[in-house]
Amino acid sequence: MEANEATEEEVQVQRTDDHVGNESKTERDLILELDRELSRLTLGGLKQKEQAVQAELPASEFGVGTDPDWESRVEAVFERSAQLADEYEQLMKKQAEEEEAEERHRQHLQKKMEGAAQQHQALLEKLESLRVKLQLNNPKATRKSFLTKKQEMMSEKAKAQEERDRSAKEQQESDRKLAALADEQREEQRRWQEELEELRKEMERVRKEAEEAQLQALKDEVSVVEKQRDVALTRIEEWLKEVKQYLSVLRAEFPEKFPQELVRWEKKEVLVQKNKADLQSRFQELLQQLQQGRELESLPQINMPNLPQVPMAELRFHQIVQKLLRPQLAPPPKPASSPLPPQAPPHYYQPRPRHPQPPQYQAPPSPRFFQPPGYPPFGEPGAPFMVPRPPILYPPPQVQTLHSLAPSPPPPAAAAPTASGPAGKLDKLLEKLGGRFPQCSRAQLTSLLQQVKSARGTLAGMSHDELMEQVGQRLARGERTAPGPIQRPTPSLQRAPRKLCLMCQNHVEPESRHPLSCSHTIHRDCIQMWLRSSKNNSCPFCPAK
Repeated sequence: MEANEATEEEVQVQRTDDHVGNESKTERDLILELDRELSRLTLGGLKQKEQAVQAELPASEFGVGTDPDWESRVEAVFERSAQLADEYEQLMKKQAEEEEAEERHRQHLQKKMEGAAQQHQALLEKLESLRVKLQLNNPKATRKSFLTKKQEMMSEKAKAQEERDRSAKEQQESDRKLAALADEQREEQRRWQEELEELRKEMERVRKEAEEAQLQALKDEVSVVEKQRDVALTRIEEWLKEVKQYLSVLRAEFPEKFPQELVRWEKKEVLVQKNKADLQSRFQELLQQLQQGRELESLPQINMPNLPQVPMAELRFHQIVQKLLRPQLAPPPKPASSPLPPQAPPHYYQPRPRHPQPPQYQAPPSPRFFQPPGYPPFGEPGAPFMVPRPPILYPPPQVQTLHSLAPSPPPPAAAAPTASGPAGKLDKLLEKLGGRFPQCSRAQLTSLLQQVKSARGTLAGMSHDELMEQVGQRLARGERTAPGPIQRPTPSLQRAPRKLCLMCQNHVEPESRHPLSCSHTIHRDCIQMWLRSSKNNSCPFCPAK
C-alpha cells in the first residue's frame, strides 16, 4: 500500500516537472524573439531606415519640406527603446529568479521523491519481515486461541450446569406450590359449592316467603279494603240513624216550624242511601280486581260521599230553651211519638283524675280510603267524612264548625214570635256570661248552663251572680282537666285532646304525632313509608300540597 502511494507521488512529480518545463520553454522562446527584434532596432538602423524612407519620397514632398516634429518623434522612439530595454532586463532578471526557484523546487521534489522511495522500500522490507513473523507465529496463536476457547467453553458449561441445577430446584418448588394451590383451590371450590347450595336453599326459602308474603299482602289488602268498606258503611249508617233521629224530632216537636228543613233533609237521606248502594258496588268491584291480581295502588280511587253535619246542636238548643222557659210548676209535656230514649245527664265535661279521656264528638280530618303509606292521595278535599259517634244530647261547640251543606234552622225568635220574650231573657243572660267570660262562645256557655241545671235539677231561684259563679267554677274545673271543649283552643292547649290517626284509626299521643303543616293527625311510624316514596307532598291526605 505504501509502495503504491510512493509510485503515485512520483507520477505526480513527473507531471509537475513536465508542466514547469513546458512553461519555461515557452517563456524562453518569447524572450529570444524579443531580444532579436530589439537587436535589430539599433540607432544606426533606425537612421538608415529613416533615410531610406525619405529617399523614396517623391520630389514633390522634398519641394514642400519635412515634418517639423520628427526630432521629437525620434526622441520618443529612443525613449521607448530605452524603456523596452529596461523592461527586457527586468524580465531577464525575473526569468533568472524563476529559473532558480524552479530549480530549487525541482531539487526539493527530487529529494522528496527519493525520500518517498526510501520509505516505500522500508515499508516493503517491514511487510516482508511481518510476513515471515506471521508464518512463524501462526501455530502458537492457533494453539493459544484454542486454549482460550476451551476455557471459555468450560466456564460456560459450568454456568449451564449451575443454571440447570437452579432451574431444577425452582421447578421442584413450583411443583410443590402448584400442588398446594391445587389443594387450596379444590378446598375453596368445595366451600363455594357448599355456599352455592346454601344460597340456593336460601333463595328457595326467600322465594317461598315472598310468595307467602305476597299472598298475605293480598289478604291484608283485601282485609284493609273490607275494613274500610265496613267503616265507611258504618259511618253512613250512623249518619242515617242520626238523620232519622233528627227528622223524627222535627216531625214530633217542630212539625210546623221547619217544613222546608224537613223536606230538604229527607232528600239528603234518600241521596245518601243511593250513594251507599253505589259505594257498596264499587267496593265489591275493587275487591274483585284485587282477587284478579291487580295492585292496590293501580286501582281507581273511591271518594266518600259528602255527609253534611246534622244540626242536632241547634235542635237541642231549641229544646233547652223551651225547657228553661216553661213554668217550673208544670211538668213539660212529653211527645207521644218521641223516638229518643231517656238519657242520663251528660258528663262529658266532668273532670276526670289524671287521665282525661278525649272528647267523643271530635272528628279527625277527612279520611280517604285506599291510602296505605306510599300510595297517592285521592278524593276531593272538600268532602269531609264524620267519625261515627254515639248521639249526645249536648254536643260541644266544635261540632258546629265542621263542614255542613245544610243551613242551620232559623233561630227561635224568628221562627216563633210567641217565644220572643223568654228567648230575650236567655239572650241577656248569655250576653252577661259572655261579657264575664269572653273566651267562651255562646254554645259553650249554653252547655255550661245545662250542666249547672243537670247538677241542681233546676235553675229556678238562682240569681245571676250565683249562675256566673257556678259557670266560672265549672269553667275553671274544665280548664284544669279538659280545656279543649270548654274554651277556645289556643296553641298551648291544642295538644291536650287525643285524636285518631287517619291511617291506623288509633289514638295519637302528642309525643308520637308526626308534625304537619296541616290539621291532619298521623302517627310518626305510619307516615314513614309515605315520606320515603313522596318527594314534594308531606301529607298523604292533602292533594294540593
